[in-house]
Amino acid sequence: MTESHEPLRLAARCLYLQVTMGDFRQGRGLLNLCRHIIRDGRECVGPFLEDTETACGLWEERPRSGTYGLRG
Repeated sequence: MTESHEPLRLAARCLYLQVTMGDFRQGRGLLNLCRHIIRDGRECVGPFLEDTETACGLWEERPRSGTYGLRG
């Protein structure tokens, strides 16, 4: 068995992920949007489960800041 030392590509850590509020009239709640130039404004392909990688080819790891992408 070979082990890979590449980091897991989790959408929850993606540089282009934007979590925002959706249209409550249509029952959407929180929306996960992609802000990459290719998919800008479309829903993120996910997944957002721990230890489950995303197959999104646009993925880039979010810089480690400890603030989970929030700007202060």
